[in-house]
Amino acid sequence: MLVLLGPPFEGADSDYARLAGITGMVAYDLRTKLKPDTWGVVRAVGDAGQAELLAARLRDAGFRAVALDPAVGHDPERKIVPLVALELREDALVLVLRGREMSVSWRSVLVLVRGEVQLGVMPQSLRSPSTGSSTFRAIVPSAADLSVFREQQAGGLDAYAALDLHFATVGWVGRIDARTFDFAPLGILAATPAAQLDELAELLAGATGARVDRGGRTSSVLAFTARANAPRSHTPAPGATPSSMRPPGPSSLSERFDAYSRMVAEAERLTRR
Repeated sequence: MLVLLGPPFEGADSDYARLAGITGMVAYDLRTKLKPDTWGVVRAVGDAGQAELLAARLRDAGFRAVALDPAVGHDPERKIVPLVALELREDALVLVLRGREMSVSWRSVLVLVRGEVQLGVMPQSLRSPSTGSSTFRAIVPSAADLSVFREQQAGGLDAYAALDLHFATVGWVGRIDARTFDFAPLGILAATPAAQLDELAELLAGATGARVDRGGRTSSVLAFTARANAPRSHTPAPGATPSSMRPPGPSSLSERFDAYSRMVAEAERLTRR
């Protein structure tokens, strides 16, 4: 189990000092794990009860914290569905999929996760450890590992800017691929697809009140996004998924960003209940 702490978090010296007192960890170590206004892993704990206890202590101290099973990142029930366009109506957001449209309430948007999908293989030592251990630490890649990773990126590692729309009552995810999404009907005319995606993220954030998460490159959550064990199916509670919001279909995309996006959304969902 991972104990996550998220926004709002200013990252002031006093914040890290309080966290050190609660967790028994060194403030310097906490600074490497937790960045301002980004979800980060305080500690990985093998026992679920201990993880829940630590998360509760952090919440009692005024922090936004949750104990989260990293298997959520690879839950097959949380399908990722490509969106080809959006319509912004006064009373609803219309999701345009391939051959289908669906209308959702503005209030149903939980969080917007902006990042970069990299379709390639990470060096083995950049992957997370097994979630069966009693304690974990953040992985520090060697110079050789970083060199291999840079070469993969420079050598044509397929990557694209993406924005995931997560919803409060369902597990499936609507993904906007900046390369293929139709921005023109929304009046977004920025110079590059990535800039267009950023403009769209701000537009949706203003309309829905949802937070835009941009921690996909720096968050310590990324150290735990590799598939360490076979994914476990998380069955939604009865009645939690309206028929109008059922997942339109599966999509197989980037393991690392997919897992990060799902974990952030579940942390947001759990801490709003």
